[in-house]
Amino acid sequence: MAKPGWARITDSVADVLRRGAWYPIVEETDGDVVLDVSSRKIRLSRHDVHVRRERPERWSVVVRTGVLRPTLGGRGSALVSTYGVCSSCHERQEFTGKPNELTCQKCGLSAPVDWSETC
Repeated sequence: MAKPGWARITDSVADVLRRGAWYPIVEETDGDVVLDVSSRKIRLSRHDVHVRRERPERWSVVVRTGVLRPTLGGRGSALVSTYGVCSSCHERQEFTGKPNELTCQKCGLSAPVDWSETC
């Protein structure tokens, strides 16, 4: 049986799951979706997610906002305000410029970058 789609969190719940990552929907009701997150079921309100029916094939672009987090850069490195999220493994990856395509350093996926919207 095919999964009913894919969901990505909105900024209102950005600390719950990885921003920019698309997760498979395993259950859907009028008010909620249940996502498969690393083999765990996470229930969220439909108001807190963007839903699409097809598996994403492009990198998501995330613009960092708010307070600097420990995961950003190393000592002495310049702050990078934008990063990509791999559509296959959800790995975060920094980049420079505005690339049309990225190759994931973790899983090796080469895919176009979705510049149509940022997270």
